[in-house]
Amino acid sequence: MKLSGEDANRYLAKPDPAKAGLLICGADPMRVALKRQEVILALIGAAGESEMRLTRIQASELRKAPAALSDATRVAGFFPGPRVAFVEDATDGLTETLGAALKEWRAGDAQIVVTAGNLTAKSALRGLFEKHLHAVCITL
Repeated sequence: MKLSGEDANRYLAKPDPAKAGLLICGADPMRVALKRQEVILALIGAAGESEMRLTRIQASELRKAPAALSDATRVAGFFPGPRVAFVEDATDGLTETLGAALKEWRAGDAQIVVTAGNLTAKSALRGLFEKHLHAVCITL
């Protein structure tokens, strides 16, 4: 699902816990980072990171170990509450890996939040999130 404008702002403030993943992309890295912080805070709360309910994965690390994302979505944390698996600086090269993780996602798994630079409308990664029934794409 593709969201923009006020719909995107509403979603970022109150994300749907039933959605498997969210892609935030755009030409301005600072704006993407701010929106990513907003949605992660809304998902796991202010104590989420200190309670180890946030797993950060660099895109370069995910290319070397594609199973890391599936592992991060499934691992049970010590502290109860929602969890987030965050993939930073994704590109079209990770479309297959992210697609597999979205396909394997089940309720109760960590939500997948992905950030990327400016992706064109023909981008495979952007298309994956826009067309997936349980994912959201926000282009800034």
